Amino acid sequence: MTTMLRRVQQFLDSGDSDNAREEIDRAFGNLRRVDSHVREFADLLALGSIKASEIGLGVLGRKLLQNDSEINNEVVWLFIASILSRNSIPPDSPSRISLLVLTASVNSWELPIFALLAPALDAFFKVSLADGTPLIAEQTFDFLATWGRIYAKAPHVKTQLQELQSLSNNLLEQVDDSELKAEWSEGINIFFEEARTTKYSDSNVFSAGEELIKKIYNTQSLQRNTEDKNLAETKDKLLQLVTSSLATIGTVLDSDGLSVAVRIDNDSKDRKSWSVVASVIDKLERLFQEIADLTFERINKLPAFTPAQAIPGSWTIILHVNLSPNHANLLAKTISDLSSGKIDNESENDLEVVSIWQDCVTKIKEDDLRVDMAVSINSSEFNVIKTISTEHEYISSLTGLKSRSIRVLSHDIPQADRLERVVDLSSLLIQYPHSLPTVRQQFLDRNGITERQFSYYRRAAEILNLADERVQPTTACFMLDRLSEKSKKRFLAHQFIASKVGLAWFKWQNAHDLSEIKPERAREFLLEVCPSLSESTVERRAKTLQSWLRYFLGTENE
Repeated sequence: MTTMLRRVQQFLDSGDSDNAREEIDRAFGNLRRVDSHVREFADLLALGSIKASEIGLGVLGRKLLQNDSEINNEVVWLFIASILSRNSIPPDSPSRISLLVLTASVNSWELPIFALLAPALDAFFKVSLADGTPLIAEQTFDFLATWGRIYAKAPHVKTQLQELQSLSNNLLEQVDDSELKAEWSEGINIFFEEARTTKYSDSNVFSAGEELIKKIYNTQSLQRNTEDKNLAETKDKLLQLVTSSLATIGTVLDSDGLSVAVRIDNDSKDRKSWSVVASVIDKLERLFQEIADLTFERINKLPAFTPAQAIPGSWTIILHVNLSPNHANLLAKTISDLSSGKIDNESENDLEVVSIWQDCVTKIKEDDLRVDMAVSINSSEFNVIKTISTEHEYISSLTGLKSRSIRVLSHDIPQADRLERVVDLSSLLIQYPHSLPTVRQQFLDRNGITERQFSYYRRAAEILNLADERVQPTTACFMLDRLSEKSKKRFLAHQFIASKVGLAWFKWQNAHDLSEIKPERAREFLLEVCPSLSESTVERRAKTLQSWLRYFLGTENE
C-alpha cells in the first residue's frame, strides 16, 4: 500500500479525519507534471475507501480554486479517470461535487484523452441528477449549463443525452429564480443542441488512453515501487476503464447492434504473433454464441464479429456485432451481470453463464494471455458497462457454485449424422491445414452435400476435439489419422465420452461404460439437458446422437 493511502486510511480507521486531511495536503506537490506524489494520490482516489477519496477530492478542489494553482492535463486526466474507475460512488457522496471542480478545469474536451472519458462521465452525471442530493443535482446541472459548450465537443451517446436532457428539464422546472432559470435554460439548451450535432472524428481517441497510462505507469516507475502493489492495481483499473470507454465510443460511432472492446496482454515473456489476437476473438465469438444459445428464446447463429477499429502497436481492438436491439440487449445484460457479479445462485442459467465464462478463461490462459473485454449498446441502461477480465477473482470464486442439474448448450450437440465423413474431414484438415476453402470444396465434392451440412461436420470435428476454433487440426486429429479403421472407431468413442455432450449423457444416465448408454433415450436426454431446443430440433439432434452411438458400438447397420 502506498504511503499516502496507508497513512490516510490509518487516520480514518481511528476516526481522525483532520489528520487524514492534513496528510493529503502535505503530500501534494507540483500538479504541473505526473510524479510519484501524483501517482500516490491517484491510488487513493481509485483504491481508497469512499471516505478517503472524498477527503482527497475535497483537498484537491480547494487547491484548484486557488488562483495561483495550475494543473497539467495529464494530471487532470489521471485524477478524473481514477475516480471513474471505482466500482461505484454513492449518489449522495460529496465526491460528486468535488469532481465537478476537476472537470471544470478541462479546457478542451476535444482532446482525445478527455473525449474518451465523456461517456463514463455522462453516466456519472446521470446518477447525480437522478439520485443525488438536491445540492449535488444542482451543481451537476450548473456544470452542464456553464461549461456545456466546451463539454459538448466530446463524443456523447444519443440515449445518454436524451436521459440527461429529461433529468435536466425536470430540475429546471423546480427553479424559482427567474433570472437564474433563464440563464441556466440558455446554457443547458446550448449544451444539448451542440452535443447532439457534434461529430467527433479524432481517431486518436482509440489509442490516447492506453498510451497515456503506459507513459504514467512506465516500467521504471513500477520497478522503483516493486513492493507497492497499488500502482499496478490502479493501472489495471484505469486500463479496464479505458476498455469500457472504447466499447462505448464504438456505440457512438455505430449505434446499431453490439459494440465490443477487447484488450489482450501477453503474460509470458515469449513474443506472440498477431494470430494470437485472432485466436482470442474466435474464443470470444464462441463465448457469445454459447450465451446466446442459453438466453435467446430461439436458437440463432450469431453474426461474426466485424473489426471496427484496431489500434496500431497494441493488441486492443473494437469489434461490432450486427444484432437486433432485443438480442443486443440480452447479451449486454448478461455480460453486465457477469462483470458486476450479479449472479443468482438459485438460477440455473446464471450458473451456466459463469461456467461458460470460466471455460473461456481457461482456454485463454492456456496461451498465457490476459484479456479485458467490455460491451456497449445504444441503451441508457447498457451504454457504459464495467469491463470483465480474465483476472477477476470474484468471478473465479463463483465456479464453486455448481448447478443442480445437467445442462448442455445446443452448440455442443452434434448435427452431423455420419461419423465416417467426420473422419474424412479430419484427413482433409491435415492435408490442407492452411486452406479452409480448399478443405470445404474438397469435402463438398466428395460427399455431395450443401454448405450448411459442411458447417455441421466442421462443428462435429470441433465437438470431438479434432479441430480448434480456427478449424486447424489438433493433436487428436493427427493421432486419428494414423490409426486403423477399427481403432479409429474406438478413438472417436473416447473423444465423444470426453466431449461436453458425451460427459453429460454419462452423468445423466449414471453410466460407467459406453455400452450402458441407451440410444433410444436420446430424445429424453436432450429435452432435459437442453430445454432451449424446439421439439423438431430435438428430434433431429436425437437421431444424430443415435447414429453416433450405433457407430461407436458397431451396430450402425442394424
